[in-house]
Amino acid sequence: MHSAVSAFSSIPAPVWDGFFPGEVEGLRYYQACEAARPSHAHTQALMVKTAHGADAVAPMFRMDYALHTSIQEGRLGDALRWIDQRFPRALKLPLLGLGSPFAERCHFGFAPLSSPTARQEAAGRMLDLLEQQAALSGIGLTVVKDVHDADLPVLAPVLRNRGYTRLSSLPIAVLHLPYATLDAYLNSLSGATRKDMRRKLRAAEAVEIEIRTDVSDIQDELYALYEETRQTSSSDYGDFERLPRSYFHQVVSALSPQAFCVLYRVEGVLAAFNLLMVEDDRVIDKFLGMRYPLARTHNLYFVSWMQNVRYCINSGKTRLQTGQGTFANKLRLGSSLEPMHNYFRHRNPVLNGALKLASKFFGFEEMDPGLRAARKREDELSSL
Repeated sequence: MHSAVSAFSSIPAPVWDGFFPGEVEGLRYYQACEAARPSHAHTQALMVKTAHGADAVAPMFRMDYALHTSIQEGRLGDALRWIDQRFPRALKLPLLGLGSPFAERCHFGFAPLSSPTARQEAAGRMLDLLEQQAALSGIGLTVVKDVHDADLPVLAPVLRNRGYTRLSSLPIAVLHLPYATLDAYLNSLSGATRKDMRRKLRAAEAVEIEIRTDVSDIQDELYALYEETRQTSSSDYGDFERLPRSYFHQVVSALSPQAFCVLYRVEGVLAAFNLLMVEDDRVIDKFLGMRYPLARTHNLYFVSWMQNVRYCINSGKTRLQTGQGTFANKLRLGSSLEPMHNYFRHRNPVLNGALKLASKFFGFEEMDPGLRAARKREDELSSL
């Protein structure tokens, strides 16, 4: 058995996609991200191989982790951001991780017919390779980013035995849609929410909606709207949210018709867009970009939400995944939250101990103000 590091562009599609059947975030997606040439994150593929083929695969990324990323509010967060603005290198740790800043989850895949024991052995070899690559690059911090609950039975024991510490990540929001019509979905919401949504939709009748499977002529405008939305957000996750300028063009070009953009115009002005990625039973609302204040004036967040729900119902898709962020709105509109987990270890035992201690207080989920407010509201409603 041996391991290999490879560029995504050099991997045959069956080798990678056989581990993730039906997922739109497959090899073509990672190749598109690679082709976009992100300046802040270097991405590669890792494989554990035998004479009979690959036993495990995973994406790997390298970037600098800003320590204030997990602390989104309060005096400590403000102080760390103040330091980061003036001394950009002071609070950053280089890291090497499994997963990707561009993916919904860590695609840690195993040979389909392998046993749980064989999978854990392959996971250990994958971590060997990750840590070897980190040592060769002089990087002390290794991470596994956004492990889904479904992958914990195999991965958690291996990570725990190797001294990795769990740090809560932001959950992903999923809206289940067992409805035949849009009215049936609306009727599943609370009376106040249903009334509010109908009012918002009536007020947005002047919005023009267009589906685009080629965005080469507007890629700079899409990027600008995404950046405007990112910088307006109350939360700041730094390099984990940054996209390469050509990302939208590269992804739509590589994945169309499974990936496309929905454009929202008001009097000819592009006011908002969504990047949607489609699977057999799931639609991923990957990214949203909005022009302010025009998008707020015309309730385009909610208009786009209903457009996406309509698309899912009309296409027979029963899950709309809307990712991490704006949790209060997503819960109010019927979504549920699926937990995600990060794991980390630093080669320096003193620094590893300090990071492990800090993780008890500064997990992404615990420190995100929008998520905490949404959880509080959810608890209040459940107690009525």
